[in-house]
Amino acid sequence: MVFIGQEQLYQFAYDLFIFLLIIILTAIVATISKVLIDKAMKSSSPHLVERIKQSIFVLIWAVGLILGISQVGISIDILILLVGLAGIGFIVSALHGLQNFVSRSFLNLQMQYKVGDVISIKNFCGKVIEITDLNTVLLDKDGKLIAVPNVQFLKEIWVKHSSVSAGYEMTIPIVINKEIDAVNFEKGLLSSIKDLKYFKKEASIVTSKTDEKIIELSLILNLKDPEKKCVVTVEINEIITKLIAEFTERAEKERKEAKLKEIKDISQ
Repeated sequence: MVFIGQEQLYQFAYDLFIFLLIIILTAIVATISKVLIDKAMKSSSPHLVERIKQSIFVLIWAVGLILGISQVGISIDILILLVGLAGIGFIVSALHGLQNFVSRSFLNLQMQYKVGDVISIKNFCGKVIEITDLNTVLLDKDGKLIAVPNVQFLKEIWVKHSSVSAGYEMTIPIVINKEIDAVNFEKGLLSSIKDLKYFKKEASIVTSKTDEKIIELSLILNLKDPEKKCVVTVEINEIITKLIAEFTERAEKERKEAKLKEIKDISQ
């Protein structure tokens, strides 16, 4: 009886050691997977990359836990079922994004349109101002932004029109606080860059998104020389950072003055 008890104890210790080893290896593999995904998808959308990293991380841990728990002799049927259901749920929820991401990869193999081209697809027509992993963003003649899922370019017939302007078009995203006077900020930015010698024609700004806290703008530039893109981006971002600081300070000053005036009015 003593010998059997010792054998069981040794077996339990061995199973526990293997379980801990599997957990440690799982943690290492999960960490390495994040680094590899970051390197492989460094030019992709940060939101998409983060979502893929989280999904792969959870999948690796699920497999590791199943292997570890099975090692100690505990039934894993329910765990496998839960993991399977979670996997199906993720695939269904991410199907649209994955379709567009894969479509972007196919389009990259033989890119038939680029930023600056004018294209029509379904009932939409506009100039391409941005190509992301999920969408191709068009700017129509009325100044409206149209986000077309990339998968549509593999499903639908689309037309590339002759470009209405020469030069290389690029877009710089800008995010400002809602407290900032957006109209004067746009005027100040356009005034600050109008004398730069990089542009084929005057820059323009469109509002991409607005909510209770921030305003997202898109600065559209048309370069004479595409090779100057990096230089222009750095220089323009420096001007934008300086302007945001100035307008934020001005907005804070106006807010304090308005508050002091309100206090004075109440005291009187």
